[in-house]
Parts: sequence; C-alpha cells; structure tokens
Amino acid sequence: MENKQFTDYLKQIQLLSLPRWSELPKFDLYMDQVVSYINQMLEPLEFDAVTPAMINNYVKSGLLAPPTKKKYGQEQIASLVVIAILKSVFAISDIKAAFVLITQSKAKGQGYDYFVTIFLKTIHDVISDFQQEVVISQATKDNVVVEASNLVKLACSTVVQRIIVLKLLAKLETQQDTKEG
Repeated sequence: MENKQFTDYLKQIQLLSLPRWSELPKFDLYMDQVVSYINQMLEPLEFDAVTPAMINNYVKSGLLAPPTKKKYGQEQIASLVVIAILKSVFAISDIKAAFVLITQSKAKGQGYDYFVTIFLKTIHDVISDFQQEVVISQATKDNVVVEASNLVKLACSTVVQRIIVLKLLAKLETQQDTKEG
C-alpha cells in the first residue's frame, strides 16, 4: 500500500501544471483570493500553505510589492508562486536577492515563464531518473535498500545544488554591485 501511495504521489506531481504568465488572472485579487489561488495550484507539492501573514511579511520585507487598494496584480501573484516554491529550500533573504537579479534581466513575465518551465522540467527529470534507478536497482537489491539509496542520492543532490545556487547568487550580486559602483 505504501509503495502504491508513493508511486501515485510521483505521478501526481509529474502532472502538475503551473500557469504561464499569460494564464495568470488578468484582474486583481484580494488577499483571500490570492491565498486560495496559490494554495490550490501548489497543493500537489504538499508545501506549507501560503497565509495572509506570510504575504504581509513579504510586503514588509520588500520582497513583494504592496497591494493596490488591497488587491494583488499579476506580477505579485507570479512572485508569490515563485516565493512559495523557493521558500521550501531557501531563506527569504536569498530569494529576495535572486528576485532582484532575475527581474532586472528579463522582460515582464519572461522570468516567471522561464522559472515555471524549468521547475516543471526538473520535476519530470528527477522523477524519471528516480523511477529508472528503482527499476534498474530492483534486479539486484531489495526495496528498502533501493529506497534508502535513492533517498541518500536525492538528499545529497539537494544539498549540493543549494550550495552552488547560494555561491552563484553571491557571485551575481558581486557583479551587480561592481556594475553599479
């Protein structure tokens, strides 16, 4: 039963569909609508739910533009989708630094679409590699060893990728400071 639930979960997140810039709401949304929209969209990933308090903190910290007449527009919604995904691994200060660099280099919506495309491709690639490894490994190992082996590989990959992302972010910030200075 547990294997089936895990396999079903992998299939479910492979089917995840995130809206592109042109598919985001064209009209402004109130806080409760934004929270509901984002939480429903990201539900298959089983992240912590986005809350109004979180959104208010993002606005206070300058990570998110403040609402206009208590409504959030397309740019803010796109930013919240990216924040909700990245905050599962990165500190808000790192996300804020990355946002500055990404949004400066891309046209409106282009950076968001690029992020969504890469995120969904990464889900597909990681799950495909994981499933292939399980099939290959099962010929020689029992299930517990296969799952533990894949757990170690995925965890190590996550740590290494986070370290490299943070180092790259620092490098890009230094380059940006040099251009401005």
